[in-house]
Amino acid sequence: MKKIILILLAFTLTTNAQERKKCVTTTIEKVGEHKVKVIRKNTCGDQMVINIQTYLRKDWQALQKKRKQRKKRNK
Repeated sequence: MKKIILILLAFTLTTNAQERKKCVTTTIEKVGEHKVKVIRKNTCGDQMVINIQTYLRKDWQALQKKRKQRKKRNK
């Protein structure tokens, strides 16, 4: 009986994970030679939220590198 419950629970968790949709989209635009404009659109919820930030290219590359390292470490 316990095995059946565990199998059903695992099945429901995997189907719920597949139903998730991406709410945040990120677009990157180059502004000049040294700057990058990052636009994040969050479509979850009632209103669409748009964040616009500009970074120096060097700072943006450093952020991307840190995220990549964090993602590798957490796998």
